[in-house]
Amino acid sequence: MFHLKLDDINERCRRDPAGFVAQSEQSYTNVIESVAERICENRCERTILLLNGPSSSGKTTTARRIRDAIARRGVESHSISMDDYYLSRHTYEVPKDEEGRNDLESPLCMDLPMLSNHLAALCKGETIEVPTYDFMRHIRTGETHEVRLEKGQIAVIEGIHALNDVLMAKVREYSMGIYMAVGTQVVLSNNWRLAPHVLRFVRRAIRDKNFRDSPVSETIDMWRSVRRGERLYIHPHVSSADFLMNTYLPYEDCILMNQLRRDAEPYHQEMERAGLEDLVRALDRFEPLEDLSLIPEDSIMHEFIG
Repeated sequence: MFHLKLDDINERCRRDPAGFVAQSEQSYTNVIESVAERICENRCERTILLLNGPSSSGKTTTARRIRDAIARRGVESHSISMDDYYLSRHTYEVPKDEEGRNDLESPLCMDLPMLSNHLAALCKGETIEVPTYDFMRHIRTGETHEVRLEKGQIAVIEGIHALNDVLMAKVREYSMGIYMAVGTQVVLSNNWRLAPHVLRFVRRAIRDKNFRDSPVSETIDMWRSVRRGERLYIHPHVSSADFLMNTYLPYEDCILMNQLRRDAEPYHQEMERAGLEDLVRALDRFEPLEDLSLIPEDSIMHEFIG
């Protein structure tokens, strides 16, 4: 795990914000390019690319940038959404968590055996019929589209269950796994640190407000459930990954913290009850970075701030 001192972050933001952003973004680009190079080198033996990570890890942007980097090297890829393998809601009993709420993050909500069979078929050069899921009606529509891998092509699958043992059972030797998450702690003092999952909460709270019409209070309310799903369904499979990618940008909380501070002010007690007491104390500690034009168009930051 990486560690960054808050004093260093604030100093770099004050002294040279443009250079701070550029250096942070270039470091992340270098990681993507390195991973893409390894994927292309192994594409004939490893034709399945599995992308996994917890909430607000920047999976969508990182997956797209990896596909673009692969394409620049002359390798074609096909994207398969795990979301299309959800089971129709009326065909099974939705699992419940300890509080009796629907556990929609459970792998039991998905047809992982079907997806595993489909990936195994792709590895054999066969054509598969990928289903389509309608999230408005919570059903599989019956519509499908064909996917077939030509020699040297790669199938890219992204989702929170991408490294699940059920999914990997038939394709382990033909696949490469990438686990992406915030892998940085921000150190404010000797006994005061912001853990990676706290930094992801900040991302999610801003994203949900900007893109999902969900106020900060709702993100706080569901955070314990999100963390439970991560512990049960994601963390046990991290060891299956071939690559671990830290998606944290050192400058990001100079933007995100200061956006969250205003919206979170009425909910400090709720945040503390959700295990976010360290965050409450840190909301006003980050130097503001206000010039958003410094952020590149392909930055992971746009998943959260637009």
